[in-house]
Amino acid sequence: MKVSYFETARYHAPGHMPSGWPAPPDIYDRDAGMRAYRGMIERVQYVEALGFDWVSLSEHHYSPHRLTPTPIVSAAHIAGNSQRITIAVLGPIISQSNPVQVAENLAMLDNLAPGRLVVGMLRGTTGEYLSYGLNPAEARERTSEGMELVLKAWTEPQPFGWQGRHYQFRTVSVWPRPVQQPHPPTYALGASRESCEFAARHHLGLGVSYAPFEVVARVTGYYRERCAYYGWEPAPDHIVYRANILIADSDDAAQRRLAVQRRGRNPYPLQAPVRDALVALDIRNVAGEARTPNVGGTLPTNFVGGPDTVAEQLARCRRETGVGVVDLLFQTPGAEDVGPLLASLELFGKEVLPRIREM
Repeated sequence: MKVSYFETARYHAPGHMPSGWPAPPDIYDRDAGMRAYRGMIERVQYVEALGFDWVSLSEHHYSPHRLTPTPIVSAAHIAGNSQRITIAVLGPIISQSNPVQVAENLAMLDNLAPGRLVVGMLRGTTGEYLSYGLNPAEARERTSEGMELVLKAWTEPQPFGWQGRHYQFRTVSVWPRPVQQPHPPTYALGASRESCEFAARHHLGLGVSYAPFEVVARVTGYYRERCAYYGWEPAPDHIVYRANILIADSDDAAQRRLAVQRRGRNPYPLQAPVRDALVALDIRNVAGEARTPNVGGTLPTNFVGGPDTVAEQLARCRRETGVGVVDLLFQTPGAEDVGPLLASLELFGKEVLPRIREM
């Protein structure tokens, strides 16, 4: 089993951290922002030394909770300040991007860090749609078409035109070409049937986030069924599971910390005017149910305990879901003190990572 460290460029400034989305720009602390990005590099170098396989980045907007609005820029900076670790750009959000520019930027990054780039393409969430004025009802179609275009831009040997429903280009001819052939390892991110179908049809990996093991098992089972239909069998590394982790010296210490964390969790719901505007759109999910307009909220902590317990939980995850890469967001008390995070990373790297290598 491979392990990825999910880096968010932890931002913390003196005083009150905003809870609503979007966060007002006038409270941004420039010194804190620069510290966040310096800390990002220090942590990447630390997990690389500990033996982590990947570092992952995602695209999020208008909030200090994920200070990576352009993960390709962050990835390029990491590439220049690391030696071996694989850089997983799990995002960009294709539904709101120019797919040709995404293909160009990622191909350039694959040249800057040859053999170290992994790509995940996703549809995004409510906050992302609102950031760039995207109609949420079109997000799924735009994502599928955009991903098709990115893959063709990487692999088509001659200039070509594209006249789709959402994207039109007279000529596409991407330079530079990706170093990895036919393209960097690429994942469709999402637990929907559409994501599984797209990934299987194009021989891509699949990324699933935060769901309980039994849900992940159903999703990955369907993905494998569709892969078999298209005549191929995915390897464990084709499946990535992003999850929260809280590790401490003992199970009791981890449970105490989890209880404190649950009491202090600070969801960041939409600001009232934005929420009301979204509700007025009557956005609904695929099943026709009303979709809750929220870009924050709390997510489950999937792995909790001391090193022995966490290793057992990871083994169970592998057995039940077939996941080959776990992408971990380490939960620690407070963003202002990086010490507990570094301690958690060291504990995991020294006590858990060696045990799960051969899973």
